[in-house]
Amino acid sequence: RLLATAGVALLLPMAAMAQTTLTFAGFGGTLQEAVVQGLFADAQKLNIKIREERSGAWPGIKAHLVANAPGWDMTEIGFARAEMAAQANQIMAIDYTVVDKSKLPANLAQPKYIGVGTFSYGIAYQNKKYGAGKGPQTWAEFWDVQKFPGRRSMLGNGTYALEAALAADGVPMADIYKTLRTPAGVDRAFAKLEQIKPHIAVWWQSGGQAVQLMRDGEVDLIMIPNGRAMALADDGADITFIWNQAFVDTEAIIVPNNASNPKAVMQLINTALDPKNQAAFAKGAGFGPVNLKVFEQKLLDEKLMAWLPTAPQNINKQLWADQKWYASAESEAAMQRFMKYLQK
Repeated sequence: RLLATAGVALLLPMAAMAQTTLTFAGFGGTLQEAVVQGLFADAQKLNIKIREERSGAWPGIKAHLVANAPGWDMTEIGFARAEMAAQANQIMAIDYTVVDKSKLPANLAQPKYIGVGTFSYGIAYQNKKYGAGKGPQTWAEFWDVQKFPGRRSMLGNGTYALEAALAADGVPMADIYKTLRTPAGVDRAFAKLEQIKPHIAVWWQSGGQAVQLMRDGEVDLIMIPNGRAMALADDGADITFIWNQAFVDTEAIIVPNNASNPKAVMQLINTALDPKNQAAFAKGAGFGPVNLKVFEQKLLDEKLMAWLPTAPQNINKQLWADQKWYASAESEAAMQRFMKYLQK
């Protein structure tokens, strides 16, 4: 009996040693919490322990990847930055023999990065200014300062600004990135931006600032992420968010080339795409699920679904942001031009 007990005791440390530790570098706050507790909820079942670090903004992530620095097994980043890292060969290929790509739309299963959640930038307006359902419904109406007078605000780094300008100028949503891939198209976008510039009261620099501007009534109309608009509404703000002509973008998981245990990472990513974990992430972070079975299986209530980009009633009203354009030299030049446009 003593020998048997000793044998069990010898086995316990071996079982503990068999656990794999993976380091996830995230943005912190509620988003990182939602990733770890929602997307990675099955880590324990896979005998994986998650060690958390903060990744910071893109410059820090890029520096880590360029240096091939040790320590990270996976991090999260938007699709455009993920495409940049992929083009620079700074991240490894997603193993689709382990990760089931049939769980998500084909455009979100890229060779070296994979979408795990979606967010959208669209128009929001104060109902007390325009009336519920009576404010601008399109970017052309956002630009129409005669029909819809009021203080406006847009994102101040240029993201989605050129797309909004082209939509306001009558370019069909399906042709926006085709148009932006031409010098004439970029010129057209900036010509339209010149028209709205005198009417932009604030070019906001952070999501928190965007929320504050609307909460305090400093602006009447704003380009804002769906999650921030949802937070405003949850706090009692009387606003309307417009899905029509919004720009839907994607949060990706990327795996550095020197990840310690790629197989375990791929197993974890695969479970992150399961409907129950996708639903948990949506509840925790307000990101739209990439596995649309979440909606088929009715894992989310209608109130939350109304705020999610990939919900059936919202998805077809929007344009998917083109990460390959954003990762191009042409886009970089356009963003630099945008900074000069702001300074004029």
